[in-house]
Amino acid sequence: MSRPWFEVAFGAHYPLLYAHRNETEAARCLELLPQLAPLTPPGSGLGVLDLGCGDGRHLSLIAKSVPVVGLDLSAPLLVAARTRQAPGAGPIRGIVRGDMRAIPARDRAFGGVLSLFTTFGYFGKLEANSVVIKEVARVLASGGHWFLDYLDSDRVIRDLAPHPEGLIRTRVLGPCEFREKRRLAEDRGTVIKDVTVTIRAGCEAEASTLEMDGEGLHYREEVALFPLAELDALAQKAGLQRVAGAGSYDGKALGDGDRWLLVFRKGRGEAGP
Repeated sequence: MSRPWFEVAFGAHYPLLYAHRNETEAARCLELLPQLAPLTPPGSGLGVLDLGCGDGRHLSLIAKSVPVVGLDLSAPLLVAARTRQAPGAGPIRGIVRGDMRAIPARDRAFGGVLSLFTTFGYFGKLEANSVVIKEVARVLASGGHWFLDYLDSDRVIRDLAPHPEGLIRTRVLGPCEFREKRRLAEDRGTVIKDVTVTIRAGCEAEASTLEMDGEGLHYREEVALFPLAELDALAQKAGLQRVAGAGSYDGKALGDGDRWLLVFRKGRGEAGP
């Protein structure tokens, strides 16, 4: 039985493929979020959870202001996260391997949960992803916020709909050539990216450090595209109410930028999902 796409895509090669998504971009994101809502309720003493922390590019930046725990399913990326620490960062309380559908934490353990750089929508249609929202609500303290950094679904559809055959990008990065073909599913409910990684001649030894053999890699990413109203409705079922939003890391209005940065608050009377 083949592995789910997200187990392959977030392998040792991932930091190379997304090297342009760097700490400068992470810093822009984390400068904006506290302007939308507190990362953790003032005076609570609670830390935050970086859900889907990857190789940790946000972790040490978050730790400069609040205690943080990172959680990810990818063993190779967690190895990278444990060796990555920005100057002046505060304590990282833990870096944990786990599945966001079953967060290994007690109820109301965190004052904030951060789902950054589209760490959402991996499991099919909206209802299939509801378990993630329920888990976020469960581990979030009353008065805390869930920060969701997600695709602007409307913009993705506008950009890709005129290209049913898909848009192709090819790049040479380190020992590999990456070919990415991005398109919409027929129902426009999923953005699909076919990724082919080819090892360059003479670079086999370097590529082996990325846990690739001579055959390279091929996989298909599938991230669901949810209308904003449906996201809001599903969050409300879990006791989370959207209280703020922006359209870019530069603070553009929601709908005017390239992303959705959404902030959902757990009500004071909510004990859990």
